[in-house]
Amino acid sequence: MKAWMIKNWILLSSGLLLTAEFVEVAYRERGYVAFGGEWLVLPIMILLKIMVRDFIKEVWEWL
Repeated sequence: MKAWMIKNWILLSSGLLLTAEFVEVAYRERGYVAFGGEWLVLPIMILLKIMVRDFIKEVWEWL
């Protein structure tokens, strides 16, 4: 786990910063703290990274 975190520190840092910003924007719009899609920024970023990596791997194997 620690090696994965070190390897993906840019992804984790940017995901956490974006999550904090999106939560703040949602709070300002709603006027109260709620749990919505803004909390899914980091998991979606990780999922997108995995999907892009797998896509590139499949295309590379196809060529």
